[in-house]
Amino acid sequence: RKDDIQAPLPAHRSVLASPQIPSFLPLPPSAMLTISTALYAVLIPAAIYAFSVVYPYLPVFSYGHVEELDSTIKNFNGQFVDQKSAKNAASDKRREQYTKTTSTFYNLITDFYEYGWGESFHFAPRYEGEDFHASIRRYEHYVASQLGIKTPWNALPTEEEKMPRVLDVGCGIGGPMRTVAKFFKYRVRITGVNITKEHIVRAQRYNAREGIKNCDFIQGDFNNIPVPDSTFDAIYDFEATLHSTDTLTTFKELYRVLKPGGRIVTAQYTLLDAYDEKNERHVDIIRRVDNTNGCYCAGRKTAKTTKALQDAGFKVLSYEDVFSKEAGSDIKFSEVFEGMRGGRFTGTKFGLWCTYAFCYLGESLRILPKGTAEVQEMLMGAAESFKEAGREKILTPGMLYVLEKPN
Repeated sequence: RKDDIQAPLPAHRSVLASPQIPSFLPLPPSAMLTISTALYAVLIPAAIYAFSVVYPYLPVFSYGHVEELDSTIKNFNGQFVDQKSAKNAASDKRREQYTKTTSTFYNLITDFYEYGWGESFHFAPRYEGEDFHASIRRYEHYVASQLGIKTPWNALPTEEEKMPRVLDVGCGIGGPMRTVAKFFKYRVRITGVNITKEHIVRAQRYNAREGIKNCDFIQGDFNNIPVPDSTFDAIYDFEATLHSTDTLTTFKELYRVLKPGGRIVTAQYTLLDAYDEKNERHVDIIRRVDNTNGCYCAGRKTAKTTKALQDAGFKVLSYEDVFSKEAGSDIKFSEVFEGMRGGRFTGTKFGLWCTYAFCYLGESLRILPKGTAEVQEMLMGAAESFKEAGREKILTPGMLYVLEKPN
């Protein structure tokens, strides 16, 4: 039908035409400049703030105190680390050169320990909900309280001649020293002995930074301390003598420099009753603990350690595993490597891998010295061996002895 036929469209309209959509014209240059300035004003401070928050948690490893880090870690692993087929604990060469082994070990790992652990290189028993660093300080205060020192409260911090003398065995970078000095309100004179020069350099720097008074240092071997007999009123040892290859010799030297009637409080690594020397897995775990911590735990059962202390002449006043439930510790020592309940992100498996990735990237970009990632890999092995030892309940780093030298 004619009326069904659509009339032609007007000439000014097209079948393909669409409604007109307004186009957005570019902003004027002045407006663009204003927006860019505002963005920079927000983003740059935000980036600086974010970096300032993250920076304390980033590993900063200069290794200025180690020449040829890469060859040093390779030589250490090649010369002093036992393979699975080797005899337990350490090779004869490692034992013969124990001072070199220990000094090299700490030159390699001190930057990592400071980053991941703090200034006190030891474990500490913890209560549920207690902060990791708070537990470290509480443990150090407890040890200080057991030294049996009669503090001359009438002495001024400048009157050293009136003060008891205290020996810090294997003082590290001085974390426990600073805590103990403050505990006694600088009314004791503390001497730190350490085999590693870099540790003493850092300890002196940190002591000066905090205004710590009445502390001095000896760089040397704790098996041969260059002081007269009966020099010290008290001695403490936070896990340092685990590096001794002959505990009887070490304990005799500490006995020699302690005054009659004086006390020593020492935290010993010992093998617990669950350890079975015929169990290959147990033996391998302790072998790896020794390899990755520069120590000699193999064969050190609690009874053997106790006997060595008694044979050196000490009277045992008390001893207990401070990480046991019976001693009041809610968290096992090995849990610092298990998860966030341990209180340290850097000790978790993910945290350890993050540090390794940072080290690997830093080496690749030549920001960090070659060998840094290999040191972290060794410490990851240490964490794993401690974790396994804790799960198997075969080792404690805190068999805490309170001893006295008889009058």
